[in-house]
Amino acid sequence: MSRRRWHTWGWIGVFALAASAVWIESATSAPDSSSVTQRLLGPLARPLASAQWVRVDLALRAGRTDLALARAETAIELDPGLSLGWISLARHMAFELASPETELDPQRRLTWRRAALALAARGERTASDPGLLAFWQGLILFHAAQVDPELPWPGGRPAVLQAAVAHFERAAKLGDPDAPDAARAARSLLRER
Repeated sequence: MSRRRWHTWGWIGVFALAASAVWIESATSAPDSSSVTQRLLGPLARPLASAQWVRVDLALRAGRTDLALARAETAIELDPGLSLGWISLARHMAFELASPETELDPQRRLTWRRAALALAARGERTASDPGLLAFWQGLILFHAAQVDPELPWPGGRPAVLQAAVAHFERAAKLGDPDAPDAARAARSLLRER
């Protein structure tokens, strides 16, 4: 057998031994989780989810949004409480895919922004920091009001800003420390129209 193959089998053995030890240790205490996969994998779920989020990022960098979304579903199933994973994908959808520089069609930009908002709202229900996910929903809309005046949002820019304020206010109630200032900034922009 080649040296490379021995090296690979060695790492597989180390991982299997570590997984067995973690599995035995976690058998006596049930993990606090909402995901079946997370309950089955116990403490291994979080590191596996983190590794999967790295794979999501690699797919995004390669321009493979379809693959990134599929991998993200796996990462979310592994650890639905990981707030930064939800935010990373929502940020990519709202700030890169829905950017006027990237997507020329305003209707497609709206579709991407709505997808980002829906993803962040879904994350808000399961993430460990729901206030942060509510804040990001406000941030997605606040950003859209500033950089995308052609966005075909029903009610136009004032409605976008009002929705941003509502998300920031909810985030403040959930304990996000930056949300009150963001809500004031959105209200100020709304008055300037």
